[in-house]
Amino acid sequence: MSSRKYASVLFILLMVLPSCVRADDFEHLRKDAARISTISAGFVQKKIMKILSKPLVSEGKFYFAAPDSIRWEYQKPVKSLVISNQGKTRRYIVSRGKWMEDRTGGVQAMKIVLNEVAGWMRGKFDSNPSFTAAVKEGANMQIILTPVDKSMAGMIEKIEITVSRKDLSVKSVRIIENASAETRIDFHSVVVNHTIDPSVFQDVP
Repeated sequence: MSSRKYASVLFILLMVLPSCVRADDFEHLRKDAARISTISAGFVQKKIMKILSKPLVSEGKFYFAAPDSIRWEYQKPVKSLVISNQGKTRRYIVSRGKWMEDRTGGVQAMKIVLNEVAGWMRGKFDSNPSFTAAVKEGANMQIILTPVDKSMAGMIEKIEITVSRKDLSVKSVRIIENASAETRIDFHSVVVNHTIDPSVFQDVP
């Protein structure tokens, strides 16, 4: 997949780098993240643009079970749901008061995005060749992904992923598109390694 197409897909969801990054930083992250079997959390997603008087805010629930099962559910202001499980991705939208499966091309785009998110949850921050990855130390660990291909300019300048030092779960994802637009996803009420019923990755509400 071309870097431009990848950037467009990631946009749907839709700094200064350290001068030296050790290769074993990411190997350490992968080994520690391997201890994570499940994650459940609420999230708040904000789309910020200079042309908007206030951010566009969505809220929902997120579930992850290793190695790659994900449920991404928007609960308000508009309900929608994406489930990725055993290599199959399905998207549902509410139509006439009922959940209906969306069979349009957008489902494949969401599959690519969720595969990337699943990789992050397993500590695989440096596995996509479309980006260079760097670690920035601080109160929380920050992973900064920068596009390799300059054709992404104006679509994605960089992605900042903040990781909790306590349990290595992803605390936030900030997608900086350009100087006037960004998308930020903040996770809250995070629960790690508690049993999640398999039906969560199979059923619609």
